[in-house]
Amino acid sequence: MAVALAGAPAIGLTTYLASAVQKAQNGRPRQLTAALTTVMPIAATPVAPYYAVIFTSIRHQDGADGYGAMADLMLASAARQPGFLGVESAREEIGITVSYWASLADIARWKQDSEHLLAQRLGRDSWYDAYQVRICRVEREYGFERPPGAATPR
Repeated sequence: MAVALAGAPAIGLTTYLASAVQKAQNGRPRQLTAALTTVMPIAATPVAPYYAVIFTSIRHQDGADGYGAMADLMLASAARQPGFLGVESAREEIGITVSYWASLADIARWKQDSEHLLAQRLGRDSWYDAYQVRICRVEREYGFERPPGAATPR
């Protein structure tokens, strides 16, 4: 599959993604894929209110070409966007990614980012059988965290 952003020549998807991930990581050696395949920490968010974008998806059985690299690219690219607050993601049969944003305007800007637009198109064309996006205002939050080294109750 060839891809092209506005004003750029079409290139192979693998070449594009490899280049984009390297650029997004700014030469950092850490692989972003590790963040998506290991236990991701709970995002540290500010005091409410803020916004959450909940992306729920069901992947094609066969549509894996370039998916992991694009997920890495989207994570790195989102993290550089104004108003990005954090992300949490999990995948089994159904994938759920929740990204947190300071404002609706920040979410709208991210939705129109050129690389994100490409990922959206590739998702519909190659990777997903279905997806749903929900945008919510977080009014309140609370949580629990066991202190490090504390015994787990039985």
